[in-house]
Amino acid sequence: MIHCLHGAVGSFRDWLPLQASLPIPVRALDLWRLLDGEPPDLAQAGRVIAESASQGDLLLGYSLGGRLALHALLAAPEKWQAAVIVSAHPGLTKGHEERLAADQKWGELAQQDWVGFLEKWNAQAILSSSVVGMTQATRDDQEEVARSFAYWSLGRQQDLRPQLPLVTCPVLWLTGEKDQKFSALAVEAVDRLPLAHHQVLPGCGHRLPWEAPVPFLDAVETFLSSIRISQPTS
Repeated sequence: MIHCLHGAVGSFRDWLPLQASLPIPVRALDLWRLLDGEPPDLAQAGRVIAESASQGDLLLGYSLGGRLALHALLAAPEKWQAAVIVSAHPGLTKGHEERLAADQKWGELAQQDWVGFLEKWNAQAILSSSVVGMTQATRDDQEEVARSFAYWSLGRQQDLRPQLPLVTCPVLWLTGEKDQKFSALAVEAVDRLPLAHHQVLPGCGHRLPWEAPVPFLDAVETFLSSIRISQPTS
């Protein structure tokens, strides 16, 4: 089974088309449900995700989901058979307070003006490409989305680079050609991972699974074929 983690302001529904495309069962996690009740921090959320998986499962995480996937990999490195990380940040080396302040503003806007928040969020330069094919969070998740900016802010994340050598399963790290910042971060991260490969998809940016769905699926399927996924026996 492959556990799929959506991005900030995203939805588990973003991954449902994979169910018909991948050769293994897909579990699309609704990350907003982790924020019901007492919200876990990033490391705690990673442990929850790892505990919900079975031995030999796989991970696929995009952006925020990619950061949570890294925490899940580090929470139980021996549990995972492989992982696909998409447009994710391994952690800041400086500027944590500035990022926390910026994310606090995003959270306040999400809480106060949901429509205005979505418009402003999608207008960011890094996300200005088409969102066709994406199913963003709805007003039903407004409270949880707002809280995510407080509890899962990049400003609260440790720099995971020193811990990445602990991840010993194969990892495919995907970024878009137009997303130069995250492609550079991927190079840094992959250099620390023992069994990782960085692939850049041409002509697309941060939201590459939806900007280039066919090349994205081809890359994932080729990776899964290359590692000869073993299915657990019942």
